[in-house]
Amino acid sequence: MNPLSSINTPINNNALSDAYGVNSGQSNVGGAGAIANLPAKTPDTVNNELTKSDNTLVLSGRAERAQKIEAMANDFFKGGNFTSAQLPQLIQRLYQDGILSEGQLNRLSQSGFDIPPASEQSLANFIDEQRKGLSDSDEDKKLSEMLDDAKWVMGAMDVSQSPLVAQKANRVSSQITDLLQSDRPLTDEQRNQYQGIKSLMQLTAMTGEHQQDHGQLNSYLALAKRH
Repeated sequence: MNPLSSINTPINNNALSDAYGVNSGQSNVGGAGAIANLPAKTPDTVNNELTKSDNTLVLSGRAERAQKIEAMANDFFKGGNFTSAQLPQLIQRLYQDGILSEGQLNRLSQSGFDIPPASEQSLANFIDEQRKGLSDSDEDKKLSEMLDDAKWVMGAMDVSQSPLVAQKANRVSSQITDLLQSDRPLTDEQRNQYQGIKSLMQLTAMTGEHQQDHGQLNSYLALAKRH
């Protein structure tokens, strides 16, 4: 399934530009007379000012992105009731808020990302249910640790841009892939729920700051320098 098939509203690039102050229409230039009275600037001064502007832009973008991620976490994960049936809405939210780009979602689709049949059981409850039935065998202990990590990631969605969260989510995703390809007996319902957790982990890993499209950020910087 292509995750973009459930997305109907494209990102408003002008709105994003406004968020970065690109289209504000404001100017600090007071006219020809003011320019004539300004002290001459050396190349080093100009470079320092451009660097300061770039850093401010980057920091502003990160702060806004962090706020959007926190709001998303409150809307979807507060109370621990997130289900696989909500994955399409989560994808749409991440895309419309600019947290994930079209290119990132396409990369997910190409890497085998999939949405399982909808289930009304929360993923957190499924994890708790699975842990209760595990033994003290080495295999079950590894599965228990993986389930604990998955639940930890779900509780840290408000800071999913953190490299630590993204790294743990990526590891859980890989471990579930191994589980689904193993000989461990699983019912269809269990397979679907594990696939739901895996898909959530893949989305979470992709929201990490290291996964952001540098080209998109560079375009904002280029626009800012021209204004």
